[in-house]
Amino acid sequence: MALQRKSRSHIDVIPLCDDLGARQLRFTGFYGEPRRELRKNSWYLMRFLRAQLDLPWLCAGDFNEVLIVEEHFCMNEWEPWQMAGFQEVVLDCGFLDLGFSGILYTWDNRQEDDHNVKACLDRALGDHKFKETLEETSVKHVPTAFSDHAALIIKLRGMVKGTHQTRKRRAKPLRYEHMWQRHEGYVDFVNQAWDPGIGVGDLASVVASLSELQSSFHVWDRDTFGLVRKKLKSLREDLEEERNSTLYRRPTTRERSLMRELAETLAREEEMEQRSRSDWHKAGDRNTGFFQAKAKARVRTNRIRALKCTDGTVEMVQEHLEDMAVDFYWGLFMAQGNLQPELVCQHAPRKVMAQMCEVLERPFSTVEVETALFQMGPNKAPGADGFTTGFFGCWSRRR
Repeated sequence: MALQRKSRSHIDVIPLCDDLGARQLRFTGFYGEPRRELRKNSWYLMRFLRAQLDLPWLCAGDFNEVLIVEEHFCMNEWEPWQMAGFQEVVLDCGFLDLGFSGILYTWDNRQEDDHNVKACLDRALGDHKFKETLEETSVKHVPTAFSDHAALIIKLRGMVKGTHQTRKRRAKPLRYEHMWQRHEGYVDFVNQAWDPGIGVGDLASVVASLSELQSSFHVWDRDTFGLVRKKLKSLREDLEEERNSTLYRRPTTRERSLMRELAETLAREEEMEQRSRSDWHKAGDRNTGFFQAKAKARVRTNRIRALKCTDGTVEMVQEHLEDMAVDFYWGLFMAQGNLQPELVCQHAPRKVMAQMCEVLERPFSTVEVETALFQMGPNKAPGADGFTTGFFGCWSRRR
């Protein structure tokens, strides 16, 4: 472990991490200024540390501040300007909260009644390089017997092939990307892949066609569209090589072509924000690394790792979790037997009259469908098939 720098508020080291699949890693243990009026000095220090090394960065400790109101419990409200300073420095440093399991509040003053204060002051933060390298890292809040703070147990895990850290992944479901629509071959591809089949164009044929289109999009995205980040890197290298060979000449045809392709790819890159659902534009334009990390963090947050059974036991096996979820919603939405709604309805005044029923039950029109469709955000997914309203809106306009 190589010590980089330290102060009374932090220690910055580069630990050995060959067994984690990362050549180098940076860890900072941090302690935020306890006095509110001086806490801005801690945020200055974090920004200074950000500029020192460009390695995958893990920063953990007691920041003496919360990120959101829900991380604080007491009779008095937490001052918004306090949280704003912490939120801004987390954004400026490109950090993402690594999440946690265990208790919510890591600090408790252990006083009685209205004098009791709890807050989540301790946490682990990682930048997008850390998330890419050690994406399976977990954080647990563990209560302690004597300290008023909980301990942070951080287990570093990466997706290293051939080791016990690799977990079995299912086939990735389709997630329609709006950047596909920018590709010059998009319209022709969809027209060729869309197969309504033989017979009447009813709803069943549309569902079947969408299912076929899902499979086609998977292949097309991999083979034709490619990975944006890899393509960007290749284009920049080619453009640099071309410009170095024509330093004292006007731009060549190939150089202009590379510039156009690079601009188009950068525009597609911005569409990656769709997956991150982040409005943190302050992180920088065209910062795919940041938005990719946000997207991964959202997936990681949404992952269910354990469920409690009706008998009190905890189930963690993936197949059993899926069966429990199916059984729960099957029982929740399945109609109960021996129902007699008239026993209740006879005591409720009638609100839906015959004329209203006629309007509600008449067949819906194409105009009504389009109106409802265009009122939805383009990034919203109406179903589990992965197609957003932006896809249907695009083809509705081409109809």
